[in-house]
Amino acid sequence: MKKYFLLLFFAILIISCSKGGKVTISGNLQNARPLERIEIIETTGIATLPVANFGTDAKGNFSQTIEIPKNGVYIITYGGSSGFIYLKGGDKVDIKADAIMFPMTMQISGDAKGNTEFLTESQKYINEYLSKINQSVVTKNETDFLKELEKYKTEISKELDKIADTKKPDSDVKKLSKNELDVTLLRISSQYEALHGQATNNPNYKPSDKLKDFQKSLENEKFVENMATYRNYLLSKYGAEFQKYFQANQTPAPNSNVEIFAKFLDTKKDISDKVKDYLLATVATQFDLQPNNPKVPEIMKVLNSKVKSESMKADLKKVEEAIYGLPVGTDYSKTELVKLDGKKSSLSELKGKPTVAVFYASWNPYINQSVVPVLKEMVKFYGAKINFAFVDLDDTQDQFKKTANAMFKDIKGVNFYGEKGMNSEIAKQFAVYGFKMPSFVILDKDGKISGRTYFNIGDPQFVDALNKASGLMPPSVLPNQNQQMMPPPPPPVEEHSANDGHNHK
Repeated sequence: MKKYFLLLFFAILIISCSKGGKVTISGNLQNARPLERIEIIETTGIATLPVANFGTDAKGNFSQTIEIPKNGVYIITYGGSSGFIYLKGGDKVDIKADAIMFPMTMQISGDAKGNTEFLTESQKYINEYLSKINQSVVTKNETDFLKELEKYKTEISKELDKIADTKKPDSDVKKLSKNELDVTLLRISSQYEALHGQATNNPNYKPSDKLKDFQKSLENEKFVENMATYRNYLLSKYGAEFQKYFQANQTPAPNSNVEIFAKFLDTKKDISDKVKDYLLATVATQFDLQPNNPKVPEIMKVLNSKVKSESMKADLKKVEEAIYGLPVGTDYSKTELVKLDGKKSSLSELKGKPTVAVFYASWNPYINQSVVPVLKEMVKFYGAKINFAFVDLDDTQDQFKKTANAMFKDIKGVNFYGEKGMNSEIAKQFAVYGFKMPSFVILDKDGKISGRTYFNIGDPQFVDALNKASGLMPPSVLPNQNQQMMPPPPPPVEEHSANDGHNHK
């Protein structure tokens, strides 16, 4: 039975260094569902977070102007499935698809058409080409193996040129696809290096200078900024050295991955500060900066002390805010909101007592199905000592009124609306994303954030925080306290086949 070699690791996750801008995305999804949202997600930066979240109207139509941080490839998701699209500042894009078969039926027209179709066709060809590589390639001697790699590069590059002649991509998109091919060859060579000795029963095998020179000829420090595949190649390259360092420097109290990896990088004088920053940030986001990790603040201290780039620190801060919350003492209580009667107000009207701000939207099913019943009991118990603010982030004010009156009519609290919903100032300030809905933030009596953001109303830590804020102690178990209210976090942007039509988790 044929065994394939390094096939699942190839991905076109490339992005140019040019600045992004505003992009208008319009179109229609047949068979669209009212609770499903379209999300556009940045792929190759450190903070791989959604840049847009919007729905369709009753007929499946949508139109949204969004701000993208960079020109490049973005993941587009709907109903748990994802595809990709190439976007650049100023683009006007039209998308049509059957929602049930998204993204396989996705048709793109407008400015993004040529670039996206080029990447789609290139990806398809490369996947098919690499699928023919047999595992036996790792048993070849180095000279023959390097000839194989040169053959791969020549034949694939020739086909990419043919596809470019038909699809007419921008020159930088064509160049970047060639760069991604170089990284793929690097990763194949890295796997050869790791597997050749075992495959040939030669435990003493060490790569020759010829193989190392081949790798150096393809390595490019600039790739580390914009290509997740290249960062992962470097992590693989230094993996064996790091493993030895880790084993030799273990301490009784286990360190975070970030802390021990930062110390390892300190020993590598041949790696530039820029590369170290990206590798450290990659390790942090892949392993340590995860929901429910209580050590996130400590990890961020390590990152802030080790990372040199200020822009990198800003990206890591976005990740921290997305999964953990805002710094204690942050005050956004004066941000303008709208109440049910249409009057302008803000969370500052609730100063004087601690406040629980509940961020939600009607399209998130968890708020109505699971949160509201528990919230009723919470408000009854804590209501004398704590205010409750229900902040709706629906797309329209009319939807806010319908939702608030339907869900919170019998619950003591104040209903607010963030104008423009997920694009509202309040959503941006509190780092609210679709995957964080609903979320719960406790403000102190002065309107300042008093702790982390919670996503599960039954989280024991959330209950402890309410007890501390109120000075009360509830019964040992609140109704339905152990129910999991939070939808699963968004899948990390993994390397994948860009047109396979599956949700990658």
